[in-house]
Amino acid sequence: MSRSRIVTVVLIAAGIVWTSTVVAAFSAIRRFESTPGLSADAHATWPASSRVPRATGASTLVMLIHPQCSCSRASIKELEAIIDQSPRSMRTYVLVYRPADAKAGWENTDVYRAATGLRRAQVIVDVDGSEAKRFGGFTSGQTYLYDGDGRLRFTGGITSLRGHEGLNRGRVDVIRIANAQETSATHPVFGCAITSKTTTRGARP
Repeated sequence: MSRSRIVTVVLIAAGIVWTSTVVAAFSAIRRFESTPGLSADAHATWPASSRVPRATGASTLVMLIHPQCSCSRASIKELEAIIDQSPRSMRTYVLVYRPADAKAGWENTDVYRAATGLRRAQVIVDVDGSEAKRFGGFTSGQTYLYDGDGRLRFTGGITSLRGHEGLNRGRVDVIRIANAQETSATHPVFGCAITSKTTTRGARP
């Protein structure tokens, strides 16, 4: 076989390997983006053991966030849109996870700072995910909407994929329910794990 033909064969083989690698990487990314996190073991009513104050006679929204989950930036952005299009009476809390043994400031990431920049939202550092356990949540971005009587109206995520901003069914449902105070809805949640089902056992209200 001539030298030029050998070079051609090598280049073709390298091209096939490169293309296969790119396709495999793209497929892996898409699988990651489209694979939801663990759905909440949500309670039908506001957990009585929670230390988060619930609004009486108005909606209360609670979002769980892992501050070092980069895909949660999109959840914060979607939450901003929800707040802007929901009644001003709706009370909003963002519970930011911090391990009990973490140093002070561990949670101070761009995700945390984005949450603190939200209007009409209160950020609470959730040490060791104690509140996440009370609400039965496992995944960053998990959102709950309770009506004025403390009944759960929405549970799930408010993004279409991991790290993706833009109009999606979760955001639309939360805004619709917050304004109409009727019906209920769920949506997959896309984000990093905060707690596991094992750690939430015994943490019911």
